[in-house]
Amino acid sequence: MTEQVSSEAKVVVGLDFGTTFSGFAFAHKAKPTEIYTFYEWPRATKPYCKTLSGIYYEPGDGSTTQIKSWGFPALHEFTKDVHNLQRARQRTADLPPVGVFLVRFKLHLASKDSGESSAARLPPGYNVTKVISDYLREIGASILRHLRTKFNDELTLDQVQWCVTVPSIWDDHAKKQMEVCMMRAGLVRGSQSIIGSPHPLSIVLEPEAASCYCHRNMPDLELKAGDRLLVADIGGGTTDIVVQEWMSETPNDYRVKEVTYSTGGLCGGTYVDEQFNRLLFTRIQCLPQYLQKSSSFMSEIFKRWEEIKCSFGDHGTLGDSFEIQLPGKLAQEWEDYDSEHGLPPRDSYDELELTQSDMQSIFDPVVEQNLGLIADQLSRTSNVKVIFVVGGFAGSPYLMSKIKERFLGQVEKIISPVNPGSAVCQGAVMLALNPAGITSRIARKTYGFEVSRSFKPGDPEDSKYISWVGAEKKCDVNFSAYVRKGDPLDVDHCVSKDFSPLFPGARNMKLMLYSSNETDPKYTQGPGVDSKEEASFTIDITSSSHMQERPTVTVSMFFGRSAIDVKAVGKNFGTGQIQEFQLPVEFTGDWV
Repeated sequence: MTEQVSSEAKVVVGLDFGTTFSGFAFAHKAKPTEIYTFYEWPRATKPYCKTLSGIYYEPGDGSTTQIKSWGFPALHEFTKDVHNLQRARQRTADLPPVGVFLVRFKLHLASKDSGESSAARLPPGYNVTKVISDYLREIGASILRHLRTKFNDELTLDQVQWCVTVPSIWDDHAKKQMEVCMMRAGLVRGSQSIIGSPHPLSIVLEPEAASCYCHRNMPDLELKAGDRLLVADIGGGTTDIVVQEWMSETPNDYRVKEVTYSTGGLCGGTYVDEQFNRLLFTRIQCLPQYLQKSSSFMSEIFKRWEEIKCSFGDHGTLGDSFEIQLPGKLAQEWEDYDSEHGLPPRDSYDELELTQSDMQSIFDPVVEQNLGLIADQLSRTSNVKVIFVVGGFAGSPYLMSKIKERFLGQVEKIISPVNPGSAVCQGAVMLALNPAGITSRIARKTYGFEVSRSFKPGDPEDSKYISWVGAEKKCDVNFSAYVRKGDPLDVDHCVSKDFSPLFPGARNMKLMLYSSNETDPKYTQGPGVDSKEEASFTIDITSSSHMQERPTVTVSMFFGRSAIDVKAVGKNFGTGQIQEFQLPVEFTGDWV
């Protein structure tokens, strides 16, 4: 039974939980055009719309350990504790370890199809659901405290509508897992929590939120019906690209439809950091041994690297080399290492020099991946007028210069808005206040149920794919498609089909939902079959057990939303009560 919500939400919060950084925007429903982004994060080195997506636990077993800090303070405290421990170990070796510091844990939700993740394996006792839930609980409490200072001290979660942004390339398991984490964080009520906001969680796709933000903040675009725009949301971990068509006849009425299914991959800004890390350890070959004695200086190295990364490619640094100062002891060990191993001496060991060639070798592999994703989307359609580039990595002058160099001429304009890092959280609030802004989406996969039918020549002969009902031989692994990959789907697009149990007297009927990257899959299982089990639905048909005739259940699936919903109702039995499901009902992964 669905809980009755006593009143409408008063405040809408758009939470952008990112791979590297996280932030939020909010608006009061009484003043929907006044959307604010939070900038006052503790321990931030400069005003920024996001804090670090990091969490620091006390030492101990992951199942019982306490959170020490989160966000930027987590990095600060972890670095300080490591430094103090290494100094103390010079006097005694019998010292307790520091706690567990975790970052980039969002990447554990990404599908393996998206590419190789840079997320480190979680330590024993920790799992992705726990870590993300813990982080969301902390940032959620901080958000509520801030909202109370802006509106009133009596504001509760009952008055808050949460909108969480997710990459459009995430599969339904990852979207559902985000919802589970919000519930376990106590921010949203549901099957996992009796506390939190009673208002349904809104899952907002990141490039769609960015598109809405860009439209509102760029009034001079002059889009007309039929114009198409490409949104490239290039964040810390993921890149998400979507092409939309402007549907409105008036400039202030935001209405778009998706033209091609969204694509993307794991090629955000953190993968540039990974490239730099490889160069650092390749160049300073004694660094692994030195870090065992002292590692606190690494925070200063990465702080300087962040400055270099953000300025590389702007007009003031063209042709320049960059220097990173090194501690004196490391410089001496580096020089001694090179001498002992017969390596040619360097002009200076006091600093690490990064030439233009070095910088290009760091950036280009990641930049080229992004250019390839944009080019692929442009090849799927025509009449694209403008490219919007948003996300944290959109602040890179080098990335923007390469995008313009490659695609100006194919499109009229390439624009990165002011404060591209806040585009997603602000756009999420806008879409929550204007849910009709997205009129249709393109199916990224083919979806359907596994059904049994009469055996035909060519069906799999393996006994595990075959059953007998009476004297009739059945093939049990047939793919009954509801929508096919590439189909345009209006929001709330509904497809209904009738199903019956194989045997009379059944009290429930279990349906297995599958997806496929093929447009016309024939089977759900078997050699060479590209199908994936997404969820299972157990439908209660107890009220049909007295029937002589076979009971029939109408199963309706609703597509075109940010997540898929399923409803089932007895067609020739029962009271017409609808059983509702949201993907996935029974988790098939091992991540909980």
